[in-house]
Parts: sequence; C-alpha cells; structure tokens
Amino acid sequence: MHPAPEHPREAERLAELRALDILDTPPEERFDRLVQLAAHVLGAPIAYIAMVDSDRQWFKAKCGLTVDQTGREISFCGHAILQTEPLIIPDATKDERFADNPLVLGEPHVRFYVGCPLRGPGGHNVGTLCIADRRPRQIDAHDLGTLRQLAAMAERELELMDLVQTQQQLLHAQRVALAAQERLKHELAQAEAYVRSLLPEKLDSPPVQTDYAFVASSELGGDLFGYHWMADGPDRRLAMYMLDVCGHGVGASLLAVSAANAVRRQTLPEVDFGDPAAVLEALNAAYPMEENHGRFITAWYGVYDPQRRRLRHASAGHPPVIATGLANGTEILGEPGLVLGAEPEVVYRNQEVDVPPGARLWVYSDGAFELRSEAGQQQLGVEGLARLVADAGDPRIQVANVTRRLRDFQGREEFDDDLSLLAMTFD
Repeated sequence: MHPAPEHPREAERLAELRALDILDTPPEERFDRLVQLAAHVLGAPIAYIAMVDSDRQWFKAKCGLTVDQTGREISFCGHAILQTEPLIIPDATKDERFADNPLVLGEPHVRFYVGCPLRGPGGHNVGTLCIADRRPRQIDAHDLGTLRQLAAMAERELELMDLVQTQQQLLHAQRVALAAQERLKHELAQAEAYVRSLLPEKLDSPPVQTDYAFVASSELGGDLFGYHWMADGPDRRLAMYMLDVCGHGVGASLLAVSAANAVRRQTLPEVDFGDPAAVLEALNAAYPMEENHGRFITAWYGVYDPQRRRLRHASAGHPPVIATGLANGTEILGEPGLVLGAEPEVVYRNQEVDVPPGARLWVYSDGAFELRSEAGQQQLGVEGLARLVADAGDPRIQVANVTRRLRDFQGREEFDDDLSLLAMTFD
C-alpha cells in the first residue's frame, strides 16, 4: 500500500477546508441528493462526498457506507486530491498503490473507484465526489462526463457554504438582537411603570382638585410631576412641581426621578420648600450639567396657600403655566428663568397671583405644545395650547378633552415626545 503523499500546498489547502467550516457538520439534503444521484445514474453501490482533512477523510454525504470517516493514509481520496483530473481505478487489486489496502482487503471491499477532486472557493482541492463498486469495471466517457457534472454541482454547493454560513450567522445575530430587543422592551416597560408609580393620587375634594395626563412616547423620557401638602392646620400649603429633563432614554428618566424625589421628600439641605425660587436654586446647585452627561432640567415649582388664596411660583426654563378663571380671564404666567444645571449660583425670581374660586391652573411639558399639524405647516405653540384649555368643555373631563384635541391637531395617536398635562382646580 502506498499512502498518498502530502499535497504540495497542504497548508493553504487545509486552511481553505477549515474556512468552509464543513467538517463534522450534520447531513444536508443538497449534498445527499448529489450522492444518491451519482449512485443511481452510474449504477454504483457506493457513492460519497469526502472532505480530506490532515489525517482523515470525512464523509459529508454517503450511500453504501456505514462509517463516517477513515484514516487519510488508507484513503483513495488522498490520492485523488493530488490531481486535477478524476482518479480512475478499474481494479484496485491490480493497482500496487491499493492492492493491500484495508478498504480493499476488508469492508467495503473496494475494487472499482472513480474520484473527482472538488475545489473549494479558493481553488484548492479540499475533497472528492466518488463512486465505488465491489467488482472491477470500467467507466466510459459518457458516465465520466456525468460524474464531472455532478462534481461541478458539488463544487458550487461548496462555494455557497460561505453564503449559507453568512445567512446562518445573520439569522443567529437577528435572533440575538430580537431577544435583546425584547429584554430591553421589558426593562423599559418596567422603568415606565416605576415612573408612573411615582405620580401622585388625584385630589378630588376641596380646596384643590387635580386631574392629569401622562402619555409616554415610544422612548422613555424625562417628564415627571407631582404635588403634596407640606403641613396641616392653618399653615397647610400645597407644593406642586413639574420637571422635564432634556433628551430621552433611561438616563433622562433616572435624572428626573432623582430630582423629583429630592423635591417630593424635601431632602434638599437648608431649603425653605415654601419658597419656589429657593427650591429651584437648590436644584440648580444639586444637578449641574457637567455631572449629568450634559443634561439640563427645566422645572416649574409653585406653592398654593388656600387661606390667602395665593399662588407663589417660579420657573427654571420651563414653559409658562396657563391659568383660566382669573380676574382677567385666561392668562399665561411665569418668567422662564435659566434651565437647571447650566450655570452655578443662578438667582430665580418668585411671582405671585391671586387665585379666585373656580380658577384652574394648567402645568405642562413641552410635549404638549411643540406639536405640528398633520400637514406639518403649523406649530401649536403655548398660545395655541392656551386656546385649547380655555375651550376644553366639561370641567370633569377637560384633561381628556385637551389630550384628544392635541392628537387631533397632529393627526395621529402617538406623540413624538412625552406629554405631561396637569390641571389643578381651586375651589
């Protein structure tokens, strides 16, 4: 027996074989079909596609064989890959290279063999398409031409391995991305639920009644608002606030939650929470932009004294509030001031307004007025929002009416930004 010598470009040949990533893969119909066709058309009891590795031949597809591989030193295919033309052995017992080969002397008792070398995409012979018989025989030109055509088809399938692998990798990456997307979607839903849990219960009895809408956009945003009574008895006052962190996402939402908790729990040090300007100045010092990834906060903070029927308020870059039912009808109240975090030691100013019975105060985020009409030609603006709230109809459902009319204005259900709309009625 003469073991096949090493291929003259063995390193490059093996590199191409390994790049195909075909060794030890499960059976594939496209290769099985070629082997079965070769056996049927050429009347051979044995047919197979072998990949010739460094020390073995491994059968990607086979019929008439029970083993999945043999050693390369006893393989016929180790000889076939050394040439460009098919290797034809009419009778292995009369060929000195194979006469005492274990595959000839024992199972599968090969006598006749024809192996067409298979080139990989880079042009190196990486394997063979073979037929074999247990009796000596010849192969004519017609049958040899048929085997060549089947070998060419096998080579095309090998060339497709890169494409198939790429498709499989893309499908895997897509599955991973979809799973990650589902996890992110779930986590964002949890984050949104947490933010909603921080919203206060609605007040439904005198001296103040509240209603609100909090509509999240497709992304987690930085809107948050609240109100709470600061004391009981004759000094009982209602603090109310709205915050809006620039941008979207978890970072904006976390910053809004942190700032809102500082106000809600009154944890800002040495601050009179009955003084809106002082509260904004403390927030400005506590949340500088350079420590919060360049994010700034707009804020409105007010304190209502029901004994005096007086509202004291201040704004840090937040849209002005809209008041209806005042002595002068509908008014837009508030000086904007500088956004929180932009500059240190900013001085904010308080404003005060008398609040007659039946007056209503509307506090909102920029998502409530930075809307464009369906055609995109008109922006609603603060004045447009003021007209909507002044003509919102039944007081019991005014917030719902305004929210619906905002959707009608833009011509679609989804908002591009979070929408916060807080209405407070003073009895």
